[in-house]
Amino acid sequence: MTNRVLTAQEALEWGLVNRVVPAADLMSEVTKLALQLAKGPTQAYAGVKKLVMMSPNDTLESQMERETRVIAEMSKTADGREGINAFVEKRKPNFVGR
Repeated sequence: MTNRVLTAQEALEWGLVNRVVPAADLMSEVTKLALQLAKGPTQAYAGVKKLVMMSPNDTLESQMERETRVIAEMSKTADGREGINAFVEKRKPNFVGR
């Protein structure tokens, strides 16, 4: 309500940000994170984002039902199958975004 600007350290301590980096390192750190996310299960990330965005309007029961549906949908994707196979085979997954 006071519109006070938080310091980077305060934002980190309050859990509003994951990490604080020097300004000179910002673009290289952003690029690393973007590449890491791009190599991951992008459809699953999209599903999680959608669930988080819908959660304020849902009851616990309806949110859990949505989560169940998203998990079932993701298990049918190429990345879902790759994630399961990699886990069973104890290896790093190779996600392709499908």
